[in-house]
Amino acid sequence: MTWHEQYLGKPWTHTPDPPNSFNCGELLRHIYKRHLGYDAPMLLADTEILASCIRDIRNIQRYYAGFCPTEMPRDFDVAVMSRGVIENADHVGLYCGGNILHCRPKVGVFLDDVFTLQSFGWRKIVWFRPEGLERSM
Repeated sequence: MTWHEQYLGKPWTHTPDPPNSFNCGELLRHIYKRHLGYDAPMLLADTEILASCIRDIRNIQRYYAGFCPTEMPRDFDVAVMSRGVIENADHVGLYCGGNILHCRPKVGVFLDDVFTLQSFGWRKIVWFRPEGLERSM
């Protein structure tokens, strides 16, 4: 079993309870802590209010200081997704062997390729990697 398979099918919820349920930000946070020992900060959003979650995803570099953009993603890199310009990002996931592991309402944790995500409307995807991550892998 690869690192991501244990998460597939886990439900999405407003109030995540890792490792049993997630939202997109808590999936990222849980995987970074469990698999990389990286204590990523919690997005400070009211998960009951979608606009609050979206605002915090748009400010991901503020919450995740030390995350740098990268052009060539590899496993565990963060995918910040937007339906338009990246400043309007509204979803995050993790690169996983050419696909993106992410969690969304009504679907839960799922693995999609970039083309499929773009067909769902996430037209812009920007990759981020924490400084020093390559040293910990």
